[in-house]
Amino acid sequence: MAYDDPTAIPQTPVPAGERRRARPGRRDEDRQRRFRDIMATVLAFCGGLAVLYLFFAAIGTVKLKDALVATAIAVALAVVWLIGAYQRWRSGAIFITRRDRERRGF
Repeated sequence: MAYDDPTAIPQTPVPAGERRRARPGRRDEDRQRRFRDIMATVLAFCGGLAVLYLFFAAIGTVKLKDALVATAIAVALAVVWLIGAYQRWRSGAIFITRRDRERRGF
């Protein structure tokens, strides 16, 4: 049998919708992390498609002058990837993965 402390102030239960707001900032951190992950995926996808197009152009499957629209799209994807890489370099985020791996022993 558990005894309650008579000097304790009784707390009213928090409604289910209010519990999530009990920790301010957690949802914001989750959203920011998810946004960073999505942006990293999009940037990797853009870079991969641009490199794939350049590969096919290098082996002669695609002629750059004949496929102007595809060439323009590949250039735009490469520019998006370069902007993302520059942002990571400028913010110092490019080095976080290496430090984490070294710290964890990978």
